[in-house]
Amino acid sequence: MLSRGDVFAGYAIERQLGRGGMGSVYLARHPRLPRHTALKLLNPELFADTEIRARFEREADLAAQLEHPNIVTVYDRGADDGRLWISMQFVDGVDAATIEHPVPADRALRIVEATAAALDHAHRNGVLHRDVKPANILLADIDGKERVLLTDFGIARPRDDVHHLTQTGSFTATLAYAAPEQLTGAHLDHRVDQYALACTLYSLLTGVAPFDATNPVLVIQGHLHSPPPSLRARRSDLPAALDAVLARAMAKRAVDRFDSCAEFAAAARRALSETGAQPTVFAARSMPQFPDPNHHPGGPSAVPQPYSGYAQPSYAAPAPSYPGRPMPVRRDSRTPIVLLVVLASVLGGGYWVWQDETSPVADILQRSRGHKDLDALHEAFPQMVPAGYADGRGYHRQCSASLKPQGYDDPWMKTFDGFQARRSCSDELVVDTHYVFYTYPTAEAATAVVARFRQETKDWGQASTGTRTDDRREQSTDGRYSGSAIVSTFSEPARARWVLVFYRGSGSSPHPGFTVEANMPILIADVASFPLG
Repeated sequence: MLSRGDVFAGYAIERQLGRGGMGSVYLARHPRLPRHTALKLLNPELFADTEIRARFEREADLAAQLEHPNIVTVYDRGADDGRLWISMQFVDGVDAATIEHPVPADRALRIVEATAAALDHAHRNGVLHRDVKPANILLADIDGKERVLLTDFGIARPRDDVHHLTQTGSFTATLAYAAPEQLTGAHLDHRVDQYALACTLYSLLTGVAPFDATNPVLVIQGHLHSPPPSLRARRSDLPAALDAVLARAMAKRAVDRFDSCAEFAAAARRALSETGAQPTVFAARSMPQFPDPNHHPGGPSAVPQPYSGYAQPSYAAPAPSYPGRPMPVRRDSRTPIVLLVVLASVLGGGYWVWQDETSPVADILQRSRGHKDLDALHEAFPQMVPAGYADGRGYHRQCSASLKPQGYDDPWMKTFDGFQARRSCSDELVVDTHYVFYTYPTAEAATAVVARFRQETKDWGQASTGTRTDDRREQSTDGRYSGSAIVSTFSEPARARWVLVFYRGSGSSPHPGFTVEANMPILIADVASFPLG
């Protein structure tokens, strides 16, 4: 942790603005220019994590491409003393999650309109934000007028690269504002941000998220299956037309939503104007007073410490605790203790179900270990393995997916049973090259499977290519040749649980017209042509 007066990457640290599970944000003076910047630092223990580093660096690269009055400006990034850093525009204000809710309708619409303009600009430049929520919308008081800025592109990615950097299979967007297609792993386009923006408008106007629940499973079910909740059920002063606008922006299918975020915001504005409501004038903000950290409580010394929304962490880090962060208005509660205990139990059970990657719920939500392995296979071999978890096209072949052991009777398939995930790619020509990716729970399990296959087959030599080792094998059934295979294993730790099998033949069905002498060179040539990473 840096302290006032420390110098990092040439920036003079003044104070910490916030801290999260992935890093910290500091208010700092620019080394050469007379201005303050927000300096975001990745925690040093995460420096060696290549995926997190890539996400952190991508945040700067993507945001730096976006020049818009409603998007926080990124100035520079780099690495210093074993830590990655990003310097960006310092916004002296609060985020939309910390202001008093419900927000007056006109102010909520102005926040959404400005955010919509920022998102449409990002979309025109090929960038999806993918984590739009009130906490990522900063509000600054400039001469009595409210300025709205969108920040935190930590999980944003280019629009044509929506499957990149997901090898862990983890879901990083905030659940309360996630579109159905994010939850199911479907293809994402610009309308994923529109859905989240509509959820944000609902939250601003009501003080709760659209599918508010302590159990994450219920939140997911709401996004996937329940109709958008009515605004008028919570605020009778809002027009019914606004419910219709939100219903379209939060449609389960992206194709049924508005064409742009600006179109959604304009429709919401028209719906609101039907009530004849007068605009809410933004008054100059009275900043909360925070104790001087060098002064004892109760003394006369107090200094204003404006909160900077930059402290909101990226990458779905745990919610940070901000020093001096204004808290939302508390409502009087007389909930019985028994009800609180029940809610705590539901929350704990829901959290456990959400975290458990081996439960039936994980299979339903497509976030099991097997699903994560299928994502990782696609990341490693994008030309050979299709994205997602359904059937798709691989390297000129149709591929199917299986999760968990299948209990095969066929000796060929039974040898490789016990897998965690499987991608099998073949076509109608039984003598053509087929290939199957298997992933196992541990590297030891994968090694045992390969050893068993070696015992059951005849050795035709071994070759190595980079970190991949290819065993050439012949299989017989009842003394008759039934196929030749190349079994590939990988020495990298991340792929040590994977086994790739190329084969010619049809399992236990013999092919009298083939001999291994003629078949193996053809198979080797086919394997050499495959786009292996």
